[in-house]
Amino acid sequence: MFGGNLFDALGAGVATFFAFAFSLIVQRFIHIPFVTAFAGAFVFGLIAQFWAHHLNLNSSAELIIAGSVMPFVPGIALTNSVRDIMTNHINSGMSKMFESLLITLALGAGTSVALLLIN
Repeated sequence: MFGGNLFDALGAGVATFFAFAFSLIVQRFIHIPFVTAFAGAFVFGLIAQFWAHHLNLNSSAELIIAGSVMPFVPGIALTNSVRDIMTNHINSGMSKMFESLLITLALGAGTSVALLLIN
């Protein structure tokens, strides 16, 4: 979908699997969605870097991260928040939108911290 090859898709699948499993484990102990998103993004950032640079496969860490982040993006919540705002439910719409944007920020921060630690 993003111009990658089979190794990129396989790496994104592996990274997503472990990141989602780790985020579920973190969610058991810490019931904050931002921390869960950060933990998942951190794990798939680490796995993507390891997959692309240490396994000597013809793959790109950027494409693996782009494929791995898709299940974590709160697209439905963001769409519902816009719909709530358009139907004049300003308070609930703004709170959902703010939560979605904070989760997106946590995804970016987790990936950035993983990339900084590897490089």
